[in-house]
Amino acid sequence: MTRRVVWTSLLLAAVLAVFATWLMLNLERVPTQKREPPQSEARRNPWLALERFTARMGGQLTRASDARILDRLPAGSLLLDRQRAHLLTPERLHRLLAWVEAGGYLIAVAEHPGVADPLLDSLGVKRVASPRKPARQAPAVVDVLVPGAAQPLKLAAGGYLLAAGERQPAWSAGQRGRGEQVLHFHLGRGEVTVAAAFDGQLSNRHIGEEDHADLYWSLLRRYDPSPQPQVLLLSRLQMPTLFAWLWENAWAACTGAALLIVLWLWRIIPRFGSVRPEAPAGRRELREHLAAIGRYQWRSGGLAALLTAAREHFHARLLRRQPTIAALPATAQPAALAALSNRPAVRIAAALDGPVDSPHAFTDALRTLRNLERDL
Repeated sequence: MTRRVVWTSLLLAAVLAVFATWLMLNLERVPTQKREPPQSEARRNPWLALERFTARMGGQLTRASDARILDRLPAGSLLLDRQRAHLLTPERLHRLLAWVEAGGYLIAVAEHPGVADPLLDSLGVKRVASPRKPARQAPAVVDVLVPGAAQPLKLAAGGYLLAAGERQPAWSAGQRGRGEQVLHFHLGRGEVTVAAAFDGQLSNRHIGEEDHADLYWSLLRRYDPSPQPQVLLLSRLQMPTLFAWLWENAWAACTGAALLIVLWLWRIIPRFGSVRPEAPAGRRELREHLAAIGRYQWRSGGLAALLTAAREHFHARLLRRQPTIAALPATAQPAALAALSNRPAVRIAAALDGPVDSPHAFTDALRTLRNLERDL
């Protein structure tokens, strides 16, 4: 029995070894790609992938949102995002076109149809909404052949089309018979490329699709002569706040005004010295009134009236606590109270019904009544 178990175990181990060898010879590890959600830096910066791609290719991309940069554009290439119409004044538009004519390269993302775009209006470019596609139709792809490139590059079509006016573009790209997605113009010694939805195609989410990154770099290599392209990305243009503008342009006046305000406040605000003692209360407490009444009665000889009130109060307490003693005749009460409290009956009788002919007798009677009240 033991020999059969041994041979069975050896046979099973041999089968498992053969099976494991077959798996090792016929199976191989295949890497798979899994899309991870964007991290915090990518969520804050939708152009993070474009910045890193530009740096990896040997260039540098600087992102800015201050519209005043349009007043002093640096040399190199400029990528101009949408939402610029309200900040692109005629003076800034003139400076921008002069910068291009002097040899600059501008990549401009066209505004949506119906939104004012002074830059495209100056170039005579019109924007037309593209016809709706069936829901199941695959997204349209445009072939873009950059002059000097070996082959066309794929570009996802945007949601609207571009149409040139009297100024004819040097080259264009779009779907045949449907409109253009990219228009390129020669302007003086510089170049202008107008693209529809190029900001979305270069964002973190879509830059890796089709040939979007290759098209961006091919345009820079073709029209930016510098060996290391310096790209300025103007996105979400805005003007500085009033306080920021005042501090940048009139900081001396702001500092002086702040000092004057501080001095004025120092002058009008009351100074606080040492803490004054609290004023006595305007209304006295009840015990103070009672003490004052007692002193008046004492001085005016009204001790008998005070003792009468004290005796009435004691008899009321005696009736509640010792009704048997309270029911006795007045002559028998001192003896009963003396037996209850172990106090002299003579002193108790004087306190209950004795005459008050001196302050000493008054205080002695009150003391006796108070002690008897405690003993009840």
